[in-house]
Amino acid sequence: MLSFPPEWMQWTLPTVLFLGFIAAMLVGLTLWDIKDPGWARQGLLPIDTTRGDRVFMGLLLTGCTFCLWMLFFSQTAVWGVLLVGAVLVAGSISFL
Repeated sequence: MLSFPPEWMQWTLPTVLFLGFIAAMLVGLTLWDIKDPGWARQGLLPIDTTRGDRVFMGLLLTGCTFCLWMLFFSQTAVWGVLLVGAVLVAGSISFL
């Protein structure tokens, strides 16, 4: 039997805000693509990517960065990795 919220996850305000932001971003990208279909373009990677592809790659890159930060620095200076993650997402959306 499934329960909401699932008991295996610690539902805190930052967790809910983060997941809500990701969901809102996906809805926003969908509506944007319906209104103005994006075209594939080639950046630093040798593949054609759309807006959604670049956002997804930016989220993956940020998730990996957060995991590595926790591995090496534990939970110190979490605001630093948040800034690094924001720069990585902005850079991946612009250049990938």
